[in-house]
Amino acid sequence: MRESIGSVFLYNIIILFVIIVFGLLSATISYYKAFKVNERLLYSLDKFEGYNQFSREEMETYLSSIGYTYNPEGQTDCPSEKDGGKLVRSKDAKYLYCVYYFEDDRGANENDRYNGDNEPIYYNYSLISYIYANLPIVGEFKLPVYTKGERIYNFSDHQEQGDRV
Repeated sequence: MRESIGSVFLYNIIILFVIIVFGLLSATISYYKAFKVNERLLYSLDKFEGYNQFSREEMETYLSSIGYTYNPEGQTDCPSEKDGGKLVRSKDAKYLYCVYYFEDDRGANENDRYNGDNEPIYYNYSLISYIYANLPIVGEFKLPVYTKGERIYNFSDHQEQGDRV
């Protein structure tokens, strides 16, 4: 009898270990996918030099091709500011992601930060995408993943910054 109780306890430990390992593995893979989404969206922003019609279309096409969670209600859980950046996400976006615009943040000297038209010499963007999970006991939840991009040089006279929310 003593041997059977010991084996049940050992099986419980093995099952608990397997659940924890698979949970950590799936969390790592989900975080990697969300970070990969952010990097691809930041690439679109760099490619089209800002959040405009072309970058927005490429971002929406990419998110639909990978099966990112669709946002039919148009919910905007995005705060209007994040680390000093202003929200520039389009109101008619089909997917839940947040895009923030930052003016030049490279130095304290105001003369070095703006060109002759009083526009920033550099600017950059940051993104928040979400990891969606639907677990049987816990239910559905989402976790934000925040990524800030590299600086972009302002070539144009008047940079379009998208539709402000």
